[in-house]
Amino acid sequence: MNLSFKPIIFLGTAILLFSAHLPAFAGQTLKDQSEPSETLETITVTAQKTEENIQEVPISMSVFDEFTLEDRNIDNLEDIAQYTPGLQIFSKSAVKSSPSLRGLHSSDRNPTAGLYIDGAPITGGIGFDETLLDIERIEVLKGPQGTLYGKNAQVGVVNIITKKPTNETQGKIKGSLGSDSKRDISMNLSGALVEDTFYVGVAAKHYEKDGFVKSTTTGKIVDDREHDYGKINFRWTPTDNLEASLVSSKTKYDNGDMSFGLTNENDREVGNDYEGYVKSEIALTSLNVKYDFSEAFSITSITAYRDYKDLRGFDWDYSNNDATRWHAVDDNRFKTYSEELRVNYENDKIQLVSGIYLEKSDFHYDQENDKGWLSSIQNISKDIDGDTMGIFSHLTYDLSEKLSLIGGLRFGNEKLTYEDSTETIDYDEDDICPKIGLTYDLLKDLMSYVTISKGYRGGGFNTGAPDGYSKSFDKETLWSYEVGLKGTILDNRLMYDIAVYYMDIDDMQVSEYVTATLAITTNAAKATSQGIEASLNFQATDTINFFAGASYVDIKFDEYNNGKVDYSGNKKTYAPEYNFNIGVTYRAEQGFYASADITGYGDMQLDIANKYKRDAYEIVNAKIGYEQKNYDIYLYAKNLFDKKYDSIGFFNGVYTQYSPPREIGVILTYRL
Repeated sequence: MNLSFKPIIFLGTAILLFSAHLPAFAGQTLKDQSEPSETLETITVTAQKTEENIQEVPISMSVFDEFTLEDRNIDNLEDIAQYTPGLQIFSKSAVKSSPSLRGLHSSDRNPTAGLYIDGAPITGGIGFDETLLDIERIEVLKGPQGTLYGKNAQVGVVNIITKKPTNETQGKIKGSLGSDSKRDISMNLSGALVEDTFYVGVAAKHYEKDGFVKSTTTGKIVDDREHDYGKINFRWTPTDNLEASLVSSKTKYDNGDMSFGLTNENDREVGNDYEGYVKSEIALTSLNVKYDFSEAFSITSITAYRDYKDLRGFDWDYSNNDATRWHAVDDNRFKTYSEELRVNYENDKIQLVSGIYLEKSDFHYDQENDKGWLSSIQNISKDIDGDTMGIFSHLTYDLSEKLSLIGGLRFGNEKLTYEDSTETIDYDEDDICPKIGLTYDLLKDLMSYVTISKGYRGGGFNTGAPDGYSKSFDKETLWSYEVGLKGTILDNRLMYDIAVYYMDIDDMQVSEYVTATLAITTNAAKATSQGIEASLNFQATDTINFFAGASYVDIKFDEYNNGKVDYSGNKKTYAPEYNFNIGVTYRAEQGFYASADITGYGDMQLDIANKYKRDAYEIVNAKIGYEQKNYDIYLYAKNLFDKKYDSIGFFNGVYTQYSPPREIGVILTYRL
């Protein structure tokens, strides 16, 4: 690897943190230097599909519990990315966000990072969005997770876990008012219908906010946002050994147009003559059943159904000129059924997870294009049906008190069939995802790990490809090599982790424009991605907490020549060179609260020729308030200094994706 000087800062930090363990190892106590009244709590995660202490999991992770989500005013997955080293979620339009993790960016059909909600997979990039309400924990796993999670977990997974209702009756009402007429109200209530046996939780939210992009044709704001969300959670524990949870949620959007404009338009203005809209609906239901045969052996079934109705209209030409008119209406539906059946076994030396995963998908696309320059209306209808199967096993074996062996293997098969009025195309692909590694406890509170793993994302179809271009593309694969450290010092007041990785990528899927407005996916490139991630959480006193995280990634095309242009050596698109966050929280016993943080991203290329890019930027967030047992009141600011970070040249140089302006508001919370 040829890492630049920037990651040396992170490596130096790792050496200092390691050195901080040495006095304790030599018999001195750091407790003599500081006597805090508060320490960091142990974080339990289910990243490897079993409950573990986060500091013992050989995966680079960022975890957000319900209190962190509240403190940092996190409402959605885009907000999560600001505080996750190595992660960006690029919003292309309402309900159409694409994650980029460790430099690999997701497409609409094939994400590079998987999203799981209560164990239910969201295996397509369209609709990578989730309202974060009544959440117990969010886990962001970085690096290939194909062994346990399968396809499209190529460089990571986002796990969202809903809070379990219990015997204790709990409830909360939360409302906020903010800039651009933001109005947001939510509630959740949970408790036992039959004590110790049957529980229920409900949650609901309404959100609306005016947009900030103005039409010069109509004088109206075009990108208003509004949605409603509801969730119900039934939990049943008829015996000590059996637990079942049924979670069902639905989101309805009534949004305006995208926050786009032509690159030659005035700032945050568009010249459209058609009012765009998004009226999509997302419904998700999952049934999770677990039976414990003993303390060592259990079986779990997760059955899920997701129905996404994608209804939207766009003015792609953003003008009132009939000669260039391009209005489009999408009326699509994506249905996915999945079943995972797995067994867990654990004793003093072995931790084993094995199972089978089955998925059936039905994607139907309908699009109407009104193209003025063609003096015609084009209607496109197509279907993609898919069947996915995976068989997997993951083992952790303790070779000694300090040394453990990690091994995993997954065999997967994906079958896809594309059909329209003129042709039928089949796709059938097998893949094997292995993982091997070691963990070693260097000191009592310092764990190291090294892993080698394979990741992949499936192939698909270029349904609009013109003659002479391939109608399909193959899977993308990579081998990842990672070394990491996780530790705690200062009597469990400071928790940190650091990871260095190198990824060798073959058959990289690249979005390539074959006309000014038509892109297809090709397997034209070999690439490498190398980088470093680090984070820390420091409980300085019983009232003050510091947190920080940062990542650096260098990803470029090693070989990429499409026969017309040689892009070898160019940087990968949608891969910010770095991101970081640093912040502080103050919470006094008397109830006063204050927090502030700064987050930022480095330069990001928007096209494979590296002609267009989004410049580096930083934003500041702040929050102050007063907290009591039953109520809270806060004043907050997102992007306090109204920093602009528009993506100029998006979509082959045609559009600008406008960044959201400053938001200032007030939050009121009442708890039962």
